[in-house]
Amino acid sequence: MLKNQAKKDECFIKIIHDLKTPINAQIRAMESLLDTIEPKIAQDELDLLSLTLNSCKYMQKLVDMLNIFYKLDHENLKLNYEKFDLVKLIKNSIDEIKILLKYQELDISFDQKSEIIINADKLQIKRVIDNLLSNSLNYAFKNTLIKVNCKIKQGSAIFTLENKSPYIEAKALKEIFQKYKTQNSPYNRNGVGLGLYLSSEIIKSHQGQMIAKSFENNSNTFGFIIPV
Repeated sequence: MLKNQAKKDECFIKIIHDLKTPINAQIRAMESLLDTIEPKIAQDELDLLSLTLNSCKYMQKLVDMLNIFYKLDHENLKLNYEKFDLVKLIKNSIDEIKILLKYQELDISFDQKSEIIINADKLQIKRVIDNLLSNSLNYAFKNTLIKVNCKIKQGSAIFTLENKSPYIEAKALKEIFQKYKTQNSPYNRNGVGLGLYLSSEIIKSHQGQMIAKSFENNSNTFGFIIPV
C-alpha cells in the first residue's frame, strides 16, 4: 500500500514538473512577443495577446497551487517571513487582472494610499490575494464594481473584497474553505474549493483567519485577517 502511494506521489510531482516547463516557455514567448510587437498592432489585438498571456500565467498559478496542495498533505508549509508593503502587493495583483476586468465588464476600486507594512510570507500572501481576486472576477455580476479594502486594526491587517454576486447560503458558506467540499451553490465550480482551501491554510499558517460573508441582497465579502 505504501509502495503504491509512493508511486502516486512520484507521478504527481513529475506531472507538476512537466507542466511547468511548457507553461513557463509560453509565458516567456508571449512576453517577448508583446515587448516587440506592441507599437505595431491595434489595441484590440494587443488586448487579445495580453489576455492570452494572462491565461498562461493563470495556468502557472494553478500548477503552483497544486504544488502547495501536495506539500500541505505531505509536509508542513514553510513560511519565509519578510517585511513588505501590503498595499503595494495588492496593487500589483490588481494590475495583473486589469485586462480580465475589461473583458468581463467589471470595475474595481482600491483607495488605500498610505503604506501598510507587515511581516509575513510575501509570496504566499500574494497567492491568497490572487485567489480571492480570481473568485471575485468569476462570480461578480457584469457591469458591477469590486470593492477592495485594506486597513490595520488592533495589530492586525484586514484585507477584504466585496462584490455583487449570487447569495451563498449559510451552510455552504460555513464549509466553503473545507478540503474537497462541494456544495449545491453558485460557488461549486472546479478550482474554487481548492483555491479557497489553500488560501485558508496559508492564512492559518500566519496565525490569521479567513473572512466570508454573504448577504441576501447578492453582496459577498471575502478576505483575511493576519497579525502585523
